[in-house]
Amino acid sequence: MIFLQAKAILVGHLAPDLDCLTAMWVLMRFGPQKDATLAFVPAGQTLAAGPVDQDPQIIHVDTGGGRFDHHQSAAASLSAAELVRRAVAPKDEVLRRMIGEVTRLDNAEQRASTSLFFQVNDLIAGYNALFPTEPQRVAQAMLPNFDAWYAQASRQLRLEQAFAQRLEFQTCWGLGIAMQSEDGASSRLAYGKGAVLFVYRDGRGYMGIAAQRQSKVNLQPVYAQLKQLDPTADWYLHPNQRLLLCGSAKAPPRQPSLLSLAELVNLLQNLWVE
Repeated sequence: MIFLQAKAILVGHLAPDLDCLTAMWVLMRFGPQKDATLAFVPAGQTLAAGPVDQDPQIIHVDTGGGRFDHHQSAAASLSAAELVRRAVAPKDEVLRRMIGEVTRLDNAEQRASTSLFFQVNDLIAGYNALFPTEPQRVAQAMLPNFDAWYAQASRQLRLEQAFAQRLEFQTCWGLGIAMQSEDGASSRLAYGKGAVLFVYRDGRGYMGIAAQRQSKVNLQPVYAQLKQLDPTADWYLHPNQRLLLCGSAKAPPRQPSLLSLAELVNLLQNLWVE
């Protein structure tokens, strides 16, 4: 662990990239350097040409050849952010996943998912283009983005843990998967296990049924039965007939469902569609 007084100086390189910025973020969010001053030097150099790692108040990342610079290491799949993670928060599983992604991208072991319109590296490149002579502004702009990434990665881990307790059942359309968690559900996890539709209930009592886009599922009969079984609830059937909701973050229900997840599953199990 690193024990430093406030107002340490974190030193990165000019035109900071994903690895450099992530390493700084880890130190500021998980280490004691929350109020650190940020400084930037040409890649490979140190602050004021001083010896690296000699002053415990000056921490170089991704530059200078010190303990948080992976460029002098012959080890594959290493990054400055990973070196910082090991020193500051080695037991944080969410952080391990995040930094694993950063390390793979930094070493060109994989490209960012092409399914996303805008990638984290594109965002950083955009900030560097906006502020080519102000790397401090680039870093400060990116910090909340890393916070949001961590929050979403934390949610994903919780969903995976809840999904491990899932209920699998058969419907007239094929395999159904039901899960209950504080965070709702994950269609990616359900469909990845071969589900035709998935059912969920979250910590707010919001419920939903969703079917694969390529499926022939039509939830109109389910909606009709719910209007009889759960008449006061604010159920909404999407025009595509494959999404049925009672509450969401976008549209909280005026009246939540009184049904349990088990009761909703039972309805789907016993439904017969011509």
